[in-house]
Amino acid sequence: MATLKDIAKEAGVSAMTVSRVMNGNSRAVSEQTARKVRRIAEELGYVPNSSARALVSHSSRLIAALLTEEEQGRSPLSDGYNGFFFGELARQIQRQGYDLMLHYIKDYQEINYSLKSWNVAGAVFIGLFDDNIREIKEHHHIPLIFTDSYSSVRRIANVGIDDFHGGELAAEHFLAKGHQKVAFVGPQAVGNGLVMQRLQGFAAKLKQAGAELMQRHIFCQDGQKMEEILQILMNEPDPVTGIFATSDSCAVEILGAAYRLGYKIPEELSVIGFDDLPISSQTVPPLTTIRQDIVRKAEITCQLLMKHIQDPESPMENVVLDVELKERGSVSERG
Repeated sequence: MATLKDIAKEAGVSAMTVSRVMNGNSRAVSEQTARKVRRIAEELGYVPNSSARALVSHSSRLIAALLTEEEQGRSPLSDGYNGFFFGELARQIQRQGYDLMLHYIKDYQEINYSLKSWNVAGAVFIGLFDDNIREIKEHHHIPLIFTDSYSSVRRIANVGIDDFHGGELAAEHFLAKGHQKVAFVGPQAVGNGLVMQRLQGFAAKLKQAGAELMQRHIFCQDGQKMEEILQILMNEPDPVTGIFATSDSCAVEILGAAYRLGYKIPEELSVIGFDDLPISSQTVPPLTTIRQDIVRKAEITCQLLMKHIQDPESPMENVVLDVELKERGSVSERG
């Protein structure tokens, strides 16, 4: 790996001059020399030492992305949404000259340690609860952006979607296709903000139409295999005809379990997902889902973060993006 001395030797200047140019402090260096140094650095494949730069400037070009570690040893990035969102967020942040560092957390102590030890310029969190948010705001005075957070804590910057309306759209589509008896399947944390909002919107719209969602038809996986959930639902004397899954990842699990158990989708069981991940158009049949604009969400998250880095006194914003139904082939017409 090339060093400052290597660049200095090739350019015929001092290592101090190279250091000034590479750290953006080139006012005392001619533009011609600065261009030459940058060109040689690129040719030699020089990679700046961001940790050293942070020590000199008392700030870093690192953004922390903290995800709650799932139970049973599963990586948070095994969820398709997290992988898609943070991949896009990393691209957006890198365009601004920063790097994104992912870290899995279990509790506030890990959050506190990560933010202090990394000396980050800012941080992004997914769906934390109020107690965590209060602790973070009290002890860390850096730009913080929360995503998908249903918090009562005042003055936080949050980027989310209308999850309640997403649930309503799923119910409306089932009802329009003649489905009156349907179920809801979510992850272990069915009580978390966004999942609960989707469930409540779904249940409210069904009830409004006289097709109430029964408590026994609400499932959180919580260690249960999807085959077990489907067997419970489909072995009833009058089984459900549709399932609203709280994510596309969950919906894909349902499609796989249905195939293994011999149930035809959508003839015997219809499925609606949530997110509109790339995989949703590639399943058999293609998945009908509630679409959120994940790329736009990442863009706005990055924009808010940069805004607060540049001006810490910027007003806090709560951005709520809309959702829409993306109809494909996993919901059948009922007579």
